[in-house]
Amino acid sequence: MNKELLRVALKPLTFINKITKKDDVIFFYSNLGFRDNVKAFYDYLIENEYNKKYRIVVSANDWQDFVTNAPENVTFVGNKKGILHFLKAKYAFYSFGKYPIKPSKEQKVVNLWHGMPLKRLGNMEKGLENIDYNYFTYIISTAQLFNPILMKCFSCSEDQVIITGQPRNDEMFVENKELDDMFRKKAKKLIVWLPTYREDEQTIPLPGFSEEDVKNLDAKLGENKSRMIVKIHPWQKVAGDLAGFDNIEFLTQEDLKQKECSVYGLLRAADALITDYSSVYFDYMLLDRPIAFTVNDMEKYGNERGFTFDNPKEMMPGKFVVDAKGVLEFTEEVINGADPLGEMRRAVNEKANFYKDGNSAKRIAEFIFEEKNS
Repeated sequence: MNKELLRVALKPLTFINKITKKDDVIFFYSNLGFRDNVKAFYDYLIENEYNKKYRIVVSANDWQDFVTNAPENVTFVGNKKGILHFLKAKYAFYSFGKYPIKPSKEQKVVNLWHGMPLKRLGNMEKGLENIDYNYFTYIISTAQLFNPILMKCFSCSEDQVIITGQPRNDEMFVENKELDDMFRKKAKKLIVWLPTYREDEQTIPLPGFSEEDVKNLDAKLGENKSRMIVKIHPWQKVAGDLAGFDNIEFLTQEDLKQKECSVYGLLRAADALITDYSSVYFDYMLLDRPIAFTVNDMEKYGNERGFTFDNPKEMMPGKFVVDAKGVLEFTEEVINGADPLGEMRRAVNEKANFYKDGNSAKRIAEFIFEEKNS
């Protein structure tokens, strides 16, 4: 069933939701794996024993992976069964997908989303201007810079946007030497590459690289006792050989899950980041480390998908690379400790991240659960 048919089919549930009595239940939803902001916020609640004050229900497409080790007073269910729990929950949180059911007055439904938008999304995308995406009480933001953009993307009001930071970023501020060492493997420098999803691209192992280019990069890293980890986008179709390199490692979402780690634990271990138009670089700026952007298709991407800023390059404080040579040059800069765009990065970070700490989940919890007492 496509999204539009689902909206129509579930429309009567908005009325049912309005008249259903709510219990002290905290509900989480995800249709793309229980991870990212929902998982990070859930982890905070468990760590702070919210499951002793509330019943917690997690509805996810991969719910069976978590059922065996569920903490006290926590239930994991599939997304069909999850509808019944959502209707009874006082609090609900989502970042990947949602039930197209409007919140009742007794509910607080929070859209944690999965990143501040550089590329257009929701109602800002061509052809999607009239779709209703506002199925929440609040949506989180990292700074005033993004508030009007989020209002356009989700057709929501200013008082629905709360500046808290993103729970997933809290992990970057928590020391975990064992995990860092596992990723770094005693490397002098570690560079992480996070390519954005491309429907028409199956050029992994590295976007825009020939086989010879990959070998040259692998050799350069090896000569300098450094390494690179390429985290493949969850939706990306993989083509080519991902093994056989001494200093370049390819990780999937499943690999991270097996290591009981998120991409933000990986970023914490990294000395530098390569990405393109992914919002992850707004997060990584919190660590104040070098960034490179692969922009070889920026004009095409801007024409097809579009950006939220008139001049997106002003908001991309890093080295622009268009080919393998540029990636090699950036790699050499990182190895040599050069950071020529650090000042620009810090200036953009001031605009993009109001809070620069590891307390985003705490702020959301205080706002949502303490608000009733104010």
